[in-house]
Amino acid sequence: MMEQNLEKKAGKTFAPKGTSKLIYFVDDLNMPARDPYDTQTAIALLRQHRDYEHWYDKSKLLMKDIHNTQLIAAMNPTAGSFTVNPRLQRHFWLLAVGMPDQGSLSIIYQAYLARHFAKFKGGIQAEISPIIKATLSLHADVDRCFKKTAQNFHYQFNCRHLTNVF
Repeated sequence: MMEQNLEKKAGKTFAPKGTSKLIYFVDDLNMPARDPYDTQTAIALLRQHRDYEHWYDKSKLLMKDIHNTQLIAAMNPTAGSFTVNPRLQRHFWLLAVGMPDQGSLSIIYQAYLARHFAKFKGGIQAEISPIIKATLSLHADVDRCFKKTAQNFHYQFNCRHLTNVF
């Protein structure tokens, strides 16, 4: 699957078409299951590619040099393995973003609603702040009452849900 968007350049070199750069996005990097030997073959392939910029073609028994590619990954902080092979992890710049506080969310949605309600006449501008406070309060109550469990794994409330309301 990782070879689908690559073309042969010269000799054993493969790269994206033209002078393009190919970005591999790996969602849930911490999810591959371990095999009986306590390894993760998908992780090992990614690590080999990042370390040496090549992998082996098992059918033709030759090495393929892979160029002009980049790897971006995301991890689920609440499921899967909570550690990633350090030999692969060293190739990443790590970033973790938490939920903004209520004050920040209020400022963000204040800007959205102020721009949208500027089209309307009358005193509707005065209703922006109560709408935001009520929505943030409801979101906090829902997040507090509906906890994520094995049966209710979909109970994960974030900024995307708030944005959908607004």
